[in-house]
Amino acid sequence: MDRNSMIRLPESLAQNLPASRTPIVGRDDELAAIHQTLADGRYRLVTLTGVGGCGKTRLATTVAAAIHPVLADGVWFVDLASISDEALLADTIAAALELPLLVDGATVDAVIVFLRRRAALLVLDNCEHLIDGCAVLVEQLLTACPHLRVLATSR
Repeated sequence: MDRNSMIRLPESLAQNLPASRTPIVGRDDELAAIHQTLADGRYRLVTLTGVGGCGKTRLATTVAAAIHPVLADGVWFVDLASISDEALLADTIAAALELPLLVDGATVDAVIVFLRRRAALLVLDNCEHLIDGCAVLVEQLLTACPHLRVLATSR
């Protein structure tokens, strides 16, 4: 039995998006374009960039909530603002997915096993200070998980 077959994964977790208290205003064109780009599957990675405070996170979470019916296996928000070490990226994603944290690189494997057959979206928020590590990990995930989409925000 390999270590991946021993990983217990949550069966019904579908999303962990932060609640929105007010509607987003004046961003209909951007919302529609991002939604369409992710929904049709032609592009599996979309990055929203802009200065701090311009609404990247709000735009990303609004799109994620709207796309959930299309990517019905789940949409997950991963806030990267508080981590400073690229080595913690996989653990942070695993925590958002409510997966166990493992050692020796097994956490990346657990994330891949969980997402491999799911039509899902990961929202990676605040990637700017971890850009190289995010690029490597996202490439791994998109290569191993053919139905996964990633929406990243960065300054």
